[in-house]
Amino acid sequence: MTASAVTAMDYIVTFTSSHFALKAESALKKAGMASRLISAPRAISSQCGFCLLLENCDCQDLANKLELLTVTFSHIYTRQLIDGVKHYAQQD
Repeated sequence: MTASAVTAMDYIVTFTSSHFALKAESALKKAGMASRLISAPRAISSQCGFCLLLENCDCQDLANKLELLTVTFSHIYTRQLIDGVKHYAQQD
């Protein structure tokens, strides 16, 4: 029997304003972290309606990394596909 491999996870970061979302997208790009601005999924809420999606991210302690980049955010969620259904879990 082999040990199961740790798989990367998707993260969704929410914001209180579109200004913070756009500023965060720029900061993450400069730091070499691939992110994409998306509309907030119905399963979670974002006060401004926008979120950043970090797909297949193997980031340990994403909140601290965002704080080091001076990114102002509301919440961080994980997204996993289980039996074909997207499941979200708040991380903070």
